[in-house]
Amino acid sequence: MGLGNRAILFRSVVLEALPNFLLALATTTFLLLIRSLFTLADLLTARDVAAGDVLALLLLAVPHVLALTVPMALLFAVVTTAGRLAADSEVVALQACGVRPGQILRPLLVLALALALVDAWVTVVLVPIGNRGIVERTARVALSGASATVEPRAFTESFPGYLLYVEQLDKDGSRWNGVLLFDLSSPTEERLITAETGVVAEDPRDGATWLNLADTATYVLKPSRPEAAQRTSNRELSIRLSPPAGAAVQRDLGVRASNWRALVARARDPEREPQARRDALVELHKRVAIPLASVAFCLVAFPLGLRNRRGGRGFGLTASVMLVLAYYVLLNNGTLLARTGKLPVVVGVWLADLALSALGLLLLRRASAAPSTRSPLAPLVAAVRAGLVRARAAARQHTDKFRWANSDPAARGTAPFPQFLGILDAYLLRQCLAFFFAVLLAVVGIAITVKFSEQLDEIQKNSVPLVTVVSYYLLSLPQILHDIVPISFLVAFLGTATLLDRHNEATALKAAGVPLTRVAAPLLLLAALLGVGLFLLSDSVVQRSNRDAQRLEDIIRGRRVARSYRATDRPWLFLPDGRTLVNFIQYDPDTNTLLRPSVYVFGTRLNLRAHYGAQRAAYVDGEWRAEGGWVRRWLADGSSDYDPKLTTLPLPVEPSYFGREYRRPSQMSFRELRDYVLLLRTAGYRVDRQVVQLHLKLAYPASLFLLSWLALPFAFGSGAHRGTVRGLAVALTLGMAYFGATALFTKLGEVSLLHPALAAWTPTVVFTLLAANRHTTLRT
Repeated sequence: MGLGNRAILFRSVVLEALPNFLLALATTTFLLLIRSLFTLADLLTARDVAAGDVLALLLLAVPHVLALTVPMALLFAVVTTAGRLAADSEVVALQACGVRPGQILRPLLVLALALALVDAWVTVVLVPIGNRGIVERTARVALSGASATVEPRAFTESFPGYLLYVEQLDKDGSRWNGVLLFDLSSPTEERLITAETGVVAEDPRDGATWLNLADTATYVLKPSRPEAAQRTSNRELSIRLSPPAGAAVQRDLGVRASNWRALVARARDPEREPQARRDALVELHKRVAIPLASVAFCLVAFPLGLRNRRGGRGFGLTASVMLVLAYYVLLNNGTLLARTGKLPVVVGVWLADLALSALGLLLLRRASAAPSTRSPLAPLVAAVRAGLVRARAAARQHTDKFRWANSDPAARGTAPFPQFLGILDAYLLRQCLAFFFAVLLAVVGIAITVKFSEQLDEIQKNSVPLVTVVSYYLLSLPQILHDIVPISFLVAFLGTATLLDRHNEATALKAAGVPLTRVAAPLLLLAALLGVGLFLLSDSVVQRSNRDAQRLEDIIRGRRVARSYRATDRPWLFLPDGRTLVNFIQYDPDTNTLLRPSVYVFGTRLNLRAHYGAQRAAYVDGEWRAEGGWVRRWLADGSSDYDPKLTTLPLPVEPSYFGREYRRPSQMSFRELRDYVLLLRTAGYRVDRQVVQLHLKLAYPASLFLLSWLALPFAFGSGAHRGTVRGLAVALTLGMAYFGATALFTKLGEVSLLHPALAAWTPTVVFTLLAANRHTTLRT
C-alpha cells in the first residue's frame, strides 16, 4: 500500500473514531460532574459566592475527571469504530486489497498514544494543581459565604466552634434581629450570648470574619457547679468567627495533591517511614499507568469490535464497561497489594495495563490470522456451534407444534404480544430497552468504579470489611439510578430513533403512510411508564437506601460514631412554642430518659428568663421528672434566683418529640415530606427549601417523557450518515441544559428568589414550550 493510500486510510479511520471519542468523553465527563452542578448552584445562589469562584471550583474539578474519562472514551470510540467498519464490510474490502487488520489499527494506536500523552500531562500537572486548589478555595469560599447560609429560625453551624440561631432577617439579609450564639469551644462550660441585633463583617485588612452584636448578654455556666453562673452585659460586642484569610491552616494534602517533584522527593527521602515512601512511589506509577491505559484499551477494543458484525453501539457500551470494570478491578487490587508490600510496586500498579495489552495482542493475532493458520480446533468448535443452533431450532419447532395442538382454536393465529402492540411497536421497544439497559450498565459501572477508586485509600486505612463495602455500593445503586435514568433513556430513545433514520427505515415507514409520531408512540409510552417507575423508586426505595448508605459511608470514612438522622443526634431543639430550647447529651427511647438535659426559656425578644438543668430526666405519668435538677431564673435587673431542688422540667412535649426521626428531603417519601412541610409551616418556619424539593419529586420523573418528546424532531431530522452521533450529541446537550436549569432554578427557589413551585417547574415548562416549537418543524 502506497504512502498516499496509507494517509487516506489514516485520515478516514481517525475521522471515524474522533466523533465517537468526543461524544463519549463529553457524556461520561458530564455524568460524573452532574451532582456537582447542584452543589455549585447552591454556592452561587444560597451562599452568595462570587460567580468567578464557582466557575473556578468547576474548572478545578474537571482535570481529575478527565484523567479517568479519556481512556474510557477512547475505549468506546475504538469498539464502535471497529464494529462499524466490520458491519459495513469495509474490513473485508480492505483485506481483499491486502490491508491487514493490524494496519487498520495503526491510526487508532497513534491516536491512543497522542491521547495518552495529553492525559499524562493532565494527570501529572493539572490534577495535583486542581486537588490543591479545590481544598484551598473551598476553605476560603466556606468562610466568605458563611453568612449567606443563615436562615431565620434555624440553627447554623457554618462558623467553626459556634452554633448560631437568628430569629429574623432583614430583607437583604445583612442585619439580624434576635441572635443566639452558643460557644462550643469548651466542653466543661456552657457559654450563651444573646443579642438584640447582629451584623457580619469582613475585616478588609486580613479577611477575618467578625460578628458585631448590639445589646448583648453573656451567660456562663459550668454544669459541674450550676450555682456559680455568671452574666455579663455589653452594649456592643465583636466576635471573630474565622481566622484571617492569610492564616491558613497547614494541611497534609497527601499524595494526590502533591506534584511530581514532591512525590519523587518523598519516595527517595530515607527519613520517612517505608509506608510513606511506598505510597509516594505507587502514586508516581499510577500517574503514568492510568493514561497509558488508553493504549491497552485500544489493543483489546479493536479486535473485539471486529468480532461484532452487527456494529451496534449497545455492544460497544457493554464491551466498554466490562473492560473498564476489569481494568479497575485489576488496578485497585494491584495497587492495594503494592501498598501493603505484598507485590512490588511496578508489578502491582502495571498489572492491569500489562494484562489488557497481552489480551489485546492475543485477540488481534487471532483476528489477523488467515483461516488456514488458525487453531486446529476451529472446525470442531464451528461444528459444535452449528449443532447447538440446529438443536435449538428443532426444540423451538417442537415447542411451537405442542402449543398449537394444545391451544384454544379461537386463539390460534394471534400474536404473542398484547393486541395494542404491533410488530413494529414490539421491535422498537426491544431495541430501545436493549440500548437503555446498556447505557444504564455503562454509567452505573463507571460511577461505581470511579467512586471506589476515590475511596480505596479510606477503605484500606480504616480496614473496612468487604461486606460493608459491597453493602454500601448496593445501597448506593438506587440513588445512582435515580440520577441517571432520565438522561440514559434520552440517549436510548435517540439512539433507537436515529438508527431507524440511518437505515432508511423511517423513510420507508413514511412512504407507507405511517407518521413518525405513531412510530415513536411506543417509545413515548415507555418513557411515561418509566417516569412513573422513577417516582415509585424515589418514593419507596431511594429514601430508605440513602439513610442506610449514609451510615455505611460514615464507617468507610472512619468516623468514630456513625451519624444517624434522628433527633437524638441533633441535641439543640426548639419546642413548638418557639421560646423553649432544649439541649441534651443523649435520649434513650427504651426508658424515655434524657441524659443531662439543659432547658433555656426565652422571652419575646429572646432574652433569657430561666435556665433549667438536671443529671437526667425521665418521662413518668405525663411529666419529665428530674434527678439532680436545678433552676436559675434571671430577673429584669440582671440578678438571678437559684433553686437547687427542682423535681420536674417544664417540657410540654411527649417523648416521641425527641425520638422522632430527622431526615433530609431526599430521605422522605412524597407524603412524608408533604406532612413535614405542613408541620413546619404551622410552626411558623420558612419552608421554601422543602416545598421546592416536594415539587421536584413530581417534576423530575416527568422529565423522562418531556425530554424524549423534545428529542423526537432532532432524532428523525439528523440524516443517514451523521444520524446516531448527532442524535447522541443532541441528547447530551439537552440533558446538560435540563439538569443545569434544574440545578439553578431549584436553588433560586430555595433562597426565596423565586416562588418554590415556579422554581421547580420552570425547566419543565420551558422545555415543554421548546418541544412544542420544534414539533412544528418535524416532517412526519
